[in-house]
Amino acid sequence: MAGPQHVPARIGVEDVQRLAAETERLRGVDYRRGGGACRDSAVGCASRHDRLLGVAASGAVRERLLVALADLHNLAAWTCFDTGFEVAAARHWDRALGMAVEVEHHDLAANVHYRVGRMRLHGGRRREALEAFASGLVAARRAGSRRAVAMLRANQAWAHAGLGDADEAVRLLDLAHDELARASGPAPGWARFFDETDLCGLSGVVLTELARTVDPSLTAAAIDSLTAAVSGYPEGMTRSRAFSLMALAANHLLDGDFDHAADVGARALALAGTIRSTRVADRLRPLRRLADRHPGNAHARALSAGIAAFTPPV
Repeated sequence: MAGPQHVPARIGVEDVQRLAAETERLRGVDYRRGGGACRDSAVGCASRHDRLLGVAASGAVRERLLVALADLHNLAAWTCFDTGFEVAAARHWDRALGMAVEVEHHDLAANVHYRVGRMRLHGGRRREALEAFASGLVAARRAGSRRAVAMLRANQAWAHAGLGDADEAVRLLDLAHDELARASGPAPGWARFFDETDLCGLSGVVLTELARTVDPSLTAAAIDSLTAAVSGYPEGMTRSRAFSLMALAANHLLDGDFDHAADVGARALALAGTIRSTRVADRLRPLRRLADRHPGNAHARALSAGIAAFTPPV
């Protein structure tokens, strides 16, 4: 969507619908090819369409416009985060949250808090991530969204796993599965990715973290969850499948199953080469460190060498 070449005198529902459709298109590109493939388009589109806030519109249309713009800024932030531009991501998330709060769209606000938490979690700032997830839970409960609650509980579990709190991580994972099982109704675009398959993948990542830091016997459960996620992701969810393959390879390394680790790692690298995302390289580094613990094994050495040679296409 090239965006408006001029600011119209008045906007209607059709203008908002076109904006929402473009956001959905860009979201699909992000899932399939990474934030680097659509960041400039998302950021530019958000900047251009912010001008519509000063255009005449009915109250109902203005409210829908604020939701659509908040959704677009939320996506623009995610693409910035996915490509290492965290300051820009935070700026877009602040913008998205302000608009979502203005129209009291609690479900979208919860999603913004979730994504802010994911950026903090990615950077190892687990307690700060938990603060963002807690804010998201408040909004999710106001929205009455079990899906959003499930998403936030699962990510709380990931943060607690990183802190070595196995009991709390497992408890939160159980709550997440219970909440998602009771979710009903269609999911909004910003949360549609979070389904049984994605929760399966996230559960596998949480169990992988616990297997790495607390209890190596959890690799069996992690492998089951991650294998199911890899099989269950639809074709367009390339980045999510790649992340699950990386975690799966890590579990095979922890199990001493080096040939499977190398095979799965090679599959992860093949997908990673199609994704413009700095997070892909960030997630590969811990896998390489695990492989480097076994310099005497040819499969582990091959996996390490493959990761060392990888250059993300961003």
